[in-house]
Amino acid sequence: MMNKILKGFKLTTLGACLTLALSTGIVTTAASAATNVDEIRAAQAAKISLKQAITIASKSASGILISADFDEDDSDAVGKGGVYELEFSTDSVNYEIKVDANTGKIVKKETDRLDGDDINDYQVQKKAKTDIMKAINIAEKQTGGKILEIEFENDRDYANHTAYYKADLLKGNKIVSINVDANSGKTFANKFKK
Repeated sequence: MMNKILKGFKLTTLGACLTLALSTGIVTTAASAATNVDEIRAAQAAKISLKQAITIASKSASGILISADFDEDDSDAVGKGGVYELEFSTDSVNYEIKVDANTGKIVKKETDRLDGDDINDYQVQKKAKTDIMKAINIAEKQTGGKILEIEFENDRDYANHTAYYKADLLKGNKIVSINVDANSGKTFANKFKK
């Protein structure tokens, strides 16, 4: 009798846990979709492009562009339009510059010293045959989208592509992800987000 009660309790507990896990997954997926919708709307409304923000920021930084991305809800934005966050590096200094996506004005600038891993990434990117601006043009041409984010990666995530640029682009009402090999300029691992 006691065995039967314990078995029923275990099944009830297991059912409750599964319901909670599934509900959490649905809520997380819905929150993620809402975030992408907000990002897409803000990116569509931005008055300047990421390429324009790179031109603006490069006048206030030294070195090579390491990453650039659009942040629709950054607290440094003037109003609700978001900012572009751009990172440049030399062999010893990292520059982080934020450019307002509607006004084109620099709203924040910080510098830091590079650590050993950052110096190694800088040296690998500097030797790459495809620079970040060329990677942006390749990604836009390949997808027909407008660049929102790009970052240099120097890792082992892809066996045949240890140095590459990871890019997100706005195409209509979707965000498209594409990788561009830093040496060959070829694209790989394309994905679509909703």
